[in-house]
Amino acid sequence: MIVIDVCTDEGRPPGAIPFVVGVYPFGLLAARRPPRLPVADRADVFVLGMYPSALHVRWHRPGARPIAALAVDDEPGRSLSGQHRADRVALWRERVGWRREWGTATAAGPGAGPGRLVVTDILEPLGLDPRAAYLTDCVPTYFVKAGERQDQAIRAYDEFAATAGLPASSLRRRPPKPELVHLAIRAEGAELLRQLRESDAPTVVTLGKGAADVFAALTGTDRVPFRLTGDYGTPRLVPLGGRELRWYPLVHPGVHRHVGWRNCHARWVLSQH
Repeated sequence: MIVIDVCTDEGRPPGAIPFVVGVYPFGLLAARRPPRLPVADRADVFVLGMYPSALHVRWHRPGARPIAALAVDDEPGRSLSGQHRADRVALWRERVGWRREWGTATAAGPGAGPGRLVVTDILEPLGLDPRAAYLTDCVPTYFVKAGERQDQAIRAYDEFAATAGLPASSLRRRPPKPELVHLAIRAEGAELLRQLRESDAPTVVTLGKGAADVFAALTGTDRVPFRLTGDYGTPRLVPLGGRELRWYPLVHPGVHRHVGWRNCHARWVLSQH
């Protein structure tokens, strides 16, 4: 049986999000994610997402239908290196001490994951070096999206865990988007402004409307309407602390299910050449 260390949040500021926020299926802790700092001498771009993603596996339980996608761990380090999902899943199996009686767990989907899309669909078109990117999120903890599919997946795990001596999962459900934006401003606003100053990056890229709304509120600038037509991707100049930032409000490159936005972003990429 996996043993979970008990973590406390003594001494944290009132209203702040605790460091440990839940337990993933198979026992790893869901934690507050630090920003990914640039490895270059200075940051050329500050990339702001809404909240971090998780590593998902395709789990084939013994004697049952497979679960197509089950969140099991924080994505490691907001990596932009393009590490293949299969390699990350292999490391995760080692961490949890995977047992044959639990069935099989493989990567949920091919490819290198969302981090690589940030490079190919945003940073490279803008001529920016990924090594000089400062990456962070409005709310630095993973949320389970509301929806029957993931709820069923987690419920199936918890039923299995009760008979297999595994810890029950405990993950935060994502609030509605307006509430998530308000949470970010209220609980993380001061920290996000500190990170923005620390990065000293002249360019800001926000991923998705939620992140754009948070950035607009924190910098006291107008919100950007997201439309499939018009001036999508046009940079805005935003004054902050005696300097001027060049802000690109973009959709998250992982919006592959929405054909309209995928095509809209593809046109923007072509326009950068």
